[in-house]
Amino acid sequence: MLNRDINFFSTYVGQKKEKKNQNIYIYTLTTFLTVLILGTLSWNTVNLFIVNDQIKVIDAKLNDPTIQSQIKESEVVNSKLNILESYNKDLTKVVTAIDNRSLINNTILDKISSVLPSDVTFKNINITNGNVSISAASKTRTAIAEVQHNLKSLDIIGDVTIGSISGDGSSGEYTFDLKCVLMGE
Repeated sequence: MLNRDINFFSTYVGQKKEKKNQNIYIYTLTTFLTVLILGTLSWNTVNLFIVNDQIKVIDAKLNDPTIQSQIKESEVVNSKLNILESYNKDLTKVVTAIDNRSLINNTILDKISSVLPSDVTFKNINITNGNVSISAASKTRTAIAEVQHNLKSLDIIGDVTIGSISGDGSSGEYTFDLKCVLMGE
């Protein structure tokens, strides 16, 4: 027969080795995390000190009298700039309002001149508060009536009246006064 030695404690010895290996992993991981945390803390602390030193240097430069005078000068310039920008906004509003209120422009004058018969010539045009007064001359009375009719047909003219016609036709010329009311007033 064979003599064999039976070891009843071998399972306990294996568990003890496994426990020891597990503890090594835990200690290694804990050490690694501790070193990582301490390293990060050290890095951030050093960077914080460096940044604080830079802040002190910049504060010292800002408190320099020449820089302070430049800062005050820039504040004065900025306040003047803000005032000028405010004036510019207000003036832009005024200019826009004036442009929108302008009744007479090249388009209106072109429309009025486009309806003139060839026998009629304008001598004087006066524009006041949306009223147009025209002094003109014509070779025939028919051309005067045609001017009145054509001006009434324009969409920019509200009313057209002929004030007076002078001349008898023997001289070959009639002079007349025309009054128009512009639309939009």
